[in-house]
Amino acid sequence: MLPPGIFLWESGLEGLCEPTGLDDLTAISPIWKDELERCGAWSESVETDSGRFLKANLKNETTIVIVGKCSSTMEVARYLVESDMLPKWGAVIAVEQSSGRGQLRRPWVSSPGNLHVSAVLPEGPSKGDWAKQYGGLVSLLCGHLIASGVKSLGAEVQIKWPNDLLHAERKVGGMLIEERAGVDILGLGINLVESPPDSKMREDRSVEAGVLRTNPPVPGPLALWRALVSHGKSLYVVLLGELKPSQFVSALSCHLAWMGRTILVNEREGSTYQAEIIGISPEGGLIVRHTEGEEVLFSGSITPQ
Repeated sequence: MLPPGIFLWESGLEGLCEPTGLDDLTAISPIWKDELERCGAWSESVETDSGRFLKANLKNETTIVIVGKCSSTMEVARYLVESDMLPKWGAVIAVEQSSGRGQLRRPWVSSPGNLHVSAVLPEGPSKGDWAKQYGGLVSLLCGHLIASGVKSLGAEVQIKWPNDLLHAERKVGGMLIEERAGVDILGLGINLVESPPDSKMREDRSVEAGVLRTNPPVPGPLALWRALVSHGKSLYVVLLGELKPSQFVSALSCHLAWMGRTILVNEREGSTYQAEIIGISPEGGLIVRHTEGEEVLFSGSITPQ
């Protein structure tokens, strides 16, 4: 198991991530040049069955593995978990992804300088009020942790149900949670330097893409993730330890996009109708009110009106 710290997977692994040295990262993006310099010296080399890792002298409370170009951080993180190398809250950050994906496995544009990360989530509670409802709320729980963390950095982010992140009414990020063999991995992408132009977006998009702007600006993707995971770890303990799921759902409303506004609901069966967002159900569904009463959505898409 890799210990807490910041690592560069220098040797890479064929079919998963390319071999990458410090000079390679600095050549890809000036932002990453600055990020690596802030880590101090990279003087320690760690040899494992999966190859060689360089370790930065900068102390870090969790394990972060940096790769240059990979298929997707989700696949790299899954490999490291199955190889017993990545502990809970451990994460993989890529400078570039060739096959990043979002909701419904749609391609995710992965520009150097943006944040592309996958992190191992802790196991959900095995007893108590959260035990039955954790699975339905985990995506929204992660969204709440991220939105709260970004707010602490000087920007407002809202959660567009179920897993998009909005800033200034534009989509600046998205989340994806995949479970395998009892382990949940959070995939997160946040646009920090570049977003797809409107002309390149899907015609059925609900909002335009944008870039997250904090005040003061975050130095880069590694710095952003370190701040988010530090904030999120402590808040996670508080939320699950002190709040019931119903109380969490109420607290979530402060980060929920378009609360109380009229939206257009597009169901997967093809039907559309207008409704008003009134909250989140205990199971993680979106509660809307329309002409025929209230309804809880567990699938489909929503668009502001």
